[in-house]
Formats: sequence, structure tokens, C-alpha cells
Amino acid sequence: NRTREHGLEVALRRAIEEEFRRRGTLDVAPEGRGDLVLSGTIRRYQTTPVAFVGTSAAVQYQGVLQVAFRLVERATGRVVYDNKLLQESLDFGAVSSVVVSSSPRFQRGTIDARDLAIMTNVQVGETRRRETLSELLDLVARDVYVQSMEGF
Repeated sequence: NRTREHGLEVALRRAIEEEFRRRGTLDVAPEGRGDLVLSGTIRRYQTTPVAFVGTSAAVQYQGVLQVAFRLVERATGRVVYDNKLLQESLDFGAVSSVVVSSSPRFQRGTIDARDLAIMTNVQVGETRRRETLSELLDLVARDVYVQSMEGF
């Protein structure tokens, strides 16, 4: 984990393991066992303002998660798959006036639409940032699975 987001590597590992378990093609084995070893680096996680109101207040951000990963055959050391840059991004509203509470993406989250009016913009922004990060982890885990399985 080369980001400042503490524990991000644990969350990504869990998301990837869950993706492999859910798809059922391969079994997830304890570290040090198994035929293939999946390893990688979280290169970047960043949220950047992309829409503003007035002169300087950010109302929408883009979350970007970048990883590099490699799948190696344990017995031979042969690299089965290597991706030096996998990136996913999602936009999210950071104030209640720009959050579309009727969207399916919002409704999968943890904020109740009725509570938006009483939340501060900081609370809305941080909650939406955490939800977006969780979605980014799931997207990256899906991509890792799909790309890893291309050769099988």
C-alpha cells in the first residue's frame, strides 16, 4: 500500500478473496500454499474535486484507485499475468444538494435519503467518499479476477 489510506491493503485483499470465492473457479488457499500466487501494490488512491459551486466550494469529487498486480505459478515462478497499471474511478457528490438520492448507486449506500437534510456537507462528503472507496475496491477486485482468469 503506497497510499496514505491506512488499511486499504487489507480491504482490497478481502475484496479480491471474496470475488474469487464468489465466482468459484479457483479456491483461495492460505498464504504459502496453492498453485498460483497473486500479489500486487496499491499505487494510488486519490479523491479530486471535479465540480464546484461559486468560486471554490467543491460539490463533486472523483475517486481514483490504481493498482499493479501479478499472478505467478508457484512451482515454476512463471508469470501467468502481469498488469502494471489497473485503474478504476467513480464520481461522488460531496454535498446534499448534488447527491441524487434516487439513483441505484446511492440507494446501495448507507445514507438514508431523509437524513441528507440534517447532515453537514463534511458528513455527506466523508460518507460518500467511504462508500465510493468500497465500490472502487469491488470494481478492482472484479477486474483482477477477470484479468487473472483470461488465460484459463
